[in-house]
Amino acid sequence: MTAREPFRISHVANAPIGVVWNAWTKEDELAKWWGPTGLVMKVAKANVVPGGKFHYLMTNEPDAAEQFEMWGAFDYLEVDQHQRIVFVNYFSNAEGEKTRHFMNPEWPLEVQSTLTFVEDGDQTLIHLEGGPINAQPHEEDLYYENLESMRIGFSGTFAQLDDYLATR
Repeated sequence: MTAREPFRISHVANAPIGVVWNAWTKEDELAKWWGPTGLVMKVAKANVVPGGKFHYLMTNEPDAAEQFEMWGAFDYLEVDQHQRIVFVNYFSNAEGEKTRHFMNPEWPLEVQSTLTFVEDGDQTLIHLEGGPINAQPHEEDLYYENLESMRIGFSGTFAQLDDYLATR
């Protein structure tokens, strides 16, 4: 099997790096914008330090016909203030333990991502890059088949970040 290019997406946030950094690292701020568009976010814990964890619950709108819960977590490997965050992202249970994706158990159990932040005047360039780790070949195949879907999802998440930053 040949090495594959990682998932990559970049975004320019219209806020200085300190404001953008806080949005990514402060529990009360993460709760206001993180996650897919249309889901309600609840943060169980956010300790953005090496060895720390961001544990969160996503649900659909309370008036939706069918209710669901989806837990997720980040385990932070590196946190270099205003520059870089490296984390492993996974679906979890309410206790924060790794679980398979509730809708697709063939999804990779772990995805490692690196976020970089570059200040440019009153704007901040955010770059996210990552891919599955410790995955079986069929799990990697599924991940790479869904890159466009992930780009669409992250575009929505970045739009929510922009909306949040506009209120700061």
